[in-house]
Amino acid sequence: MSAATSLVPFDPDVAAAAGAAWGQLAAVLPDGGLLISSARLVEFNVHAPILLAPGLFRLDLTPQEETLAVHTRPLTEHPVHWRADESAWDGYRNADQTEPLEMTGIFVLPEFSVMAWLHILSFTDRDAGAVHFVAKTELRRPPE
Repeated sequence: MSAATSLVPFDPDVAAAAGAAWGQLAAVLPDGGLLISSARLVEFNVHAPILLAPGLFRLDLTPQEETLAVHTRPLTEHPVHWRADESAWDGYRNADQTEPLEMTGIFVLPEFSVMAWLHILSFTDRDAGAVHFVAKTELRRPPE
């Protein structure tokens, strides 16, 4: 097993420790894979890490008045392909939006690939000048 693959966060203790600074949690999924989740209040115009999947990616969000900057920073030198449904492209501006923003990513590692399914929910608190984010990602090996 290479050093890059050994960092793949199918170990919940490693994933929880990686995001401990902002209260990240992780658990093994019953049918394999890993669930990583986090909730965080982020002030407008502040760039903040929300989720960290060691060896794969870090999710950073920057809420603004009418937009949301989403940064999926790769933590591997291997190919990464992210995809978002068209409905997510402008979902943040829809004040009645209650569906999460969804993205999927494929990490092509030397020994195997890892699929990430990412959900981001946001609730704006204008009085606080901040947005409360709840984010989760499911990490699994894709079906053959």
